[in-house]
Parts: sequence; C-alpha cells; structure tokens
Amino acid sequence: MRETHSSRDDHPVPDDLSVVFSAAPAPQPEEPAPAAAEPTGWPWFLPQDGLRHEDLVHAVDQDPRDAAESLARIPLVRRAVTLLEHIGSGRPLTSEGELDPADVRALAVAMDLDLDEQELVSMREIGAIVGPWNSLIAGKWLSVSGGEVVPGEGMVPAAARSEDPAAFVRFARAVIVLLVLESLGQGGEEGGLFGGSDTFTALLHTVAPDGLLLPATIRIALDQGLVPADPAGDPDMDEINRYWQAERDLGTLAAYGLLHREPLPDGQAVRYLGTVEVLVEAYGALEMFEELD
Repeated sequence: MRETHSSRDDHPVPDDLSVVFSAAPAPQPEEPAPAAAEPTGWPWFLPQDGLRHEDLVHAVDQDPRDAAESLARIPLVRRAVTLLEHIGSGRPLTSEGELDPADVRALAVAMDLDLDEQELVSMREIGAIVGPWNSLIAGKWLSVSGGEVVPGEGMVPAAARSEDPAAFVRFARAVIVLLVLESLGQGGEEGGLFGGSDTFTALLHTVAPDGLLLPATIRIALDQGLVPADPAGDPDMDEINRYWQAERDLGTLAAYGLLHREPLPDGQAVRYLGTVEVLVEAYGALEMFEELD
C-alpha cells in the first residue's frame, strides 16, 4: 500500500513568475534588487565542497554494535520498531485501508510526535507514520488482508537491537532502502521523490558539521539574487524548478524521518541535517531503482 504525504503546504512551481512576484515587497529605488547569478551547471543552491559519493563506504561503522546504535538513532528506524510493536498480532483498518484514528493518535504518542494540536483526518497526513508504514509494507513485515493489518515474515527478521545487533543492522538498513526505493517509484508528483541528481548531491551536504542551509523559499532566493538568469536576463525557471524539486525531496525525507529539518529563527533559511548511514542506503536505493528502470 502506498500512501502519499506532504509535511508542508507544497505547491507546484507556477509556469510563470506572476505568483512569485506578487508576493514581493515594494521595490526601494535606493536599494536596487541584486543582479541574478550567472548559471554554472552546478546547483546554485548547494556548496561546491563536501563529502563525495565514493567516500561513503569508508564513513560507516563496521562493528555491528556501533552500527546498530547509530541506526537506532534514525527516527524512521525507531518508528518502524514502534509501529511493529503497536500492530502486534493485528489491527483493524478503515475502509480506506488506513489505521483507525485512535490507533494513529496512540502511535503519535508512542513516537513522541508533536502534531501541533491538529485534528486528525487520516493516517496519511502524518509522514512520521506513513514513512515506516510504507517501508514495512514493502518489506513484508506487515501485510494488509481482509480489512486488517497483520505481521508478516519480512524480507529479513525484524530483530531486536539488544538481542542480535547484526540482525538489527540488516533490518534497519532494509527499512531505509525500501522507503527510498518506494518513494522513488512513487515519484514526486504523487507525493514521493523526484529523485534527481540535485537531490542526491544535496543529501551529501546534509552531513556537513552545520548541515545544509537552503533558502527557505524561492522568493527569498530571488530577493537575494541567488537564482541564475535566463538569456533574457529574467530568473531562469529551470533553475527555480531545480531548487523546488530538491528542497521538496529533502522535505519529504525529513517528514518520513530520514533527515532533520530545522527552519532558522529569522525565517530566511532552512537547515537539513543527515547521517552517513542514511546516505549510504539512499544511494543504494537509487542504484537499485536505476537498475530496475
């Protein structure tokens, strides 16, 4: 079962900039807007240094206990364990194939989620639950049958970290890979991942000491003169779309519990923080997806 979720009010990029420009402050004659940046081919919203893809294999813990401890800190993995425990021997589903709202509320408490007092309408509104749900269904740790969800055999045992660290590592890595793989297959237009090269390049920068800083909105990037210009001297719509798709993907991964998303207090930027463990499995999922495509 594939669910779609967006943790923010994401809107498609308009075909023209009339909507974007309509939100601009009145121009100040004494402070002309910065000139648009020149296109370079490199994503204009990313630093040009940082971890390389080929460095990933040397950056993860090899000891099973250390690796298990690192993976257990990833919210998606923790929530997958909590979801399995909550399902137990089985739970009824609604006519839409979702958990009952009472189960969703109980899971939100068990996962220590801050729902900002929002009134729940459906499970798919909460990415922190949809993420592990999609992964556990894809990996056959959960099975939907006859109006209920029940435990399945799983592609690997859902081992407890305290009992078998090495087996837990295999389970946790599979949970991450399958969620990214499912999201790539779903596609960005359906609530999954666009999965472009900019997204995966951006992921590499999330493990920098201070994470990855992106403009909070394209309006802010335009005001700061960061967006490259097209041949006519106007903001390049292709470059705007590159930013939008990459930031949308990072936001989706954060909603699912694979990244941490932190808006800065001044509202001008958003910080994404990731882990090497997630990067390794995300790139593994990308390679699998490209082989299947």
